[in-house]
Amino acid sequence: MCFAGSIFGLISSIAALLGVGSTYEGGLSDFYTNTSQSYSLLAGMTVGFAVGGIVSIGVSLKTHKITSEDDTEREWAKTMNIDNPINPFRAIYEEELAEVEVGSIITAKTMDKVFRKARQYAIVGGVGSLVVFVVVIPAVALSFGVLEKDQFSNWMQFFQYYCFFCTAIVVVFPPFEEGYQIFKRCKKNKQSAEMDEKETQLNMSVKL
Repeated sequence: MCFAGSIFGLISSIAALLGVGSTYEGGLSDFYTNTSQSYSLLAGMTVGFAVGGIVSIGVSLKTHKITSEDDTEREWAKTMNIDNPINPFRAIYEEELAEVEVGSIITAKTMDKVFRKARQYAIVGGVGSLVVFVVVIPAVALSFGVLEKDQFSNWMQFFQYYCFFCTAIVVVFPPFEEGYQIFKRCKKNKQSAEMDEKETQLNMSVKL
């Protein structure tokens, strides 16, 4: 579904870019100049995002027909059927599922409840990113008109800093998060080992 959305989004983006670019003086014969105009780029990006999103959602709904709660549970059961017995689902999400009764069946409704905040963050982050890249950045660029050398330099410098910031998050944050989880697990294992040792010593002293 994502692949189909990407393909249709790319095709529609190119079509919109060429369509708007052809309306300028010289048409597509002056290809580079007219297709790099602000409104050409804005049209291409907006149409690409819109069509890609609509196709992705449409294909998803068409290929995964969920009309009732039974359909939802059936789809969730497919996920549970491929659970790894060596590293089970409950062990992976031990912290998130701590409040779920041990031995109870984890259903799709349970996961929706547990990960409701994560889902909300994802929706807000996705919509926020879409607004920034489709509305805010193009609007700021269009407000400048023709950029002077210093303005263009500052504009490019801003995007360089932004790219460095995003790269740092993507490259640094996941290993840091993984390291933090390992540290927490080691600390928890150490505490459990100390408690077991104390319990063993207590049992030995009681026997003596």
